[in-house]
Amino acid sequence: MSESFSVEGVDHVELYVSDWDEAAEWYERVLGLSPDEEFERWWTAGDGPLVLSAGGGTTKLALFERETATRGRSVSPRRVAFRTDADGFLSFVDELGALDLTNREGESVTAEDVIDHDLSYSVYFTDEDGNPLELTTNDHETVAAELG
Repeated sequence: MSESFSVEGVDHVELYVSDWDEAAEWYERVLGLSPDEEFERWWTAGDGPLVLSAGGGTTKLALFERETATRGRSVSPRRVAFRTDADGFLSFVDELGALDLTNREGESVTAEDVIDHDLSYSVYFTDEDGNPLELTTNDHETVAAELG
């Protein structure tokens, strides 16, 4: 690797969705992501992608509209993981019932589905097009104390 170059981080993750409007509503309701005005002309022109962002644009999803978005695991990434702090994670877990999320098998995701990885906690779920997602926190001690 060149000494003058290294990546700064992930710029965006691309996902296929069947409907931009429905996907934008879902990602805003569940994860607080909203259309990134900097890239608005791409999706308003109709050829996409619809770029959603959070955290001042440090986390971005580029959603490409396809009639057949759910096409198996070989099309989309294995999983997109979003990071939050302990308070955000615990709040998300508290809201799981209202969010009506499902896993890859179509089963409801509940607080019992929180996974303790010893260094982090995660919840796994899918969006409405079956794209696999994860919410994770590395604030293990704080979450462990709250979840008991």
